[in-house]
Amino acid sequence: MDLKVQNWKNFTDQHLFDWYGVWTRYTPTGDVQESFRSLRRFQGNAEQTEIHQLNRYIYAEDNCQEKTWNYSLSEHSLADGMFHPQSELMRGYFFPSGHATWTVTQLLPGEFFAVELFFRNQHIRHSVGIVYDDQGNLMRVANIREDSTGYPSSFWSTEIEQLSSSNLPNNLQGVSMLINSDLEISDPVTTQFTWNIKGHKIFYLPDGVSISCPENITQGTSFSCVANWLINDMEMQQLIASYSTSGKFESLTLERYDLKQ
Repeated sequence: MDLKVQNWKNFTDQHLFDWYGVWTRYTPTGDVQESFRSLRRFQGNAEQTEIHQLNRYIYAEDNCQEKTWNYSLSEHSLADGMFHPQSELMRGYFFPSGHATWTVTQLLPGEFFAVELFFRNQHIRHSVGIVYDDQGNLMRVANIREDSTGYPSSFWSTEIEQLSSSNLPNNLQGVSMLINSDLEISDPVTTQFTWNIKGHKIFYLPDGVSISCPENITQGTSFSCVANWLINDMEMQQLIASYSTSGKFESLTLERYDLKQ
């Protein structure tokens, strides 16, 4: 199958649901900026060649805002990723498992930069957002917990405050694979869990999610944005979005760790 068609299919197979969620945004120092309910609804036609997306942000009973986008296989499924109508430089990269990223594919001086990393597990989805301002300084991060079976979720807690530490395991070996900017997915290889990256700010968030990202990004220095999800006592996953010294998106890496080993 053509790679761009496969990328599109990976999206439609795993994400065309009603995702009921809670967004929590944090300042660069880890303080809660705001928290609100959400619905992200994806609907496709019978052939799944056309997709309609509705985002509903429920700030309060009398304060609800909506955004909508439309995608088509012919116009938005490109050789360098799935094109998001919100931005000319925004692309989506999707594994068959549903793990994914929407990311700005080129860091430009004087422009905002954002990446969202998506975890998938059965009927739940967990994503983190990382946003930099037009000077390349970390502006905020977001923790987005979603459940396709409804709200409230029996899986997510109601906690929103950042945690002081995490019980991330050490000396783990797992399996790693990546999707690059040309939509090629690598074969799985053995990998070693690494977390503490020089120059990164770390956020330990509720429900087993952690974020590691630079406090500042600039052209001339390669960088990565990392998130992991400790799903339960037996399984952990990690996503790494990597960017070159020119600020161009290079790859999304998915790592899976079996904690029973």
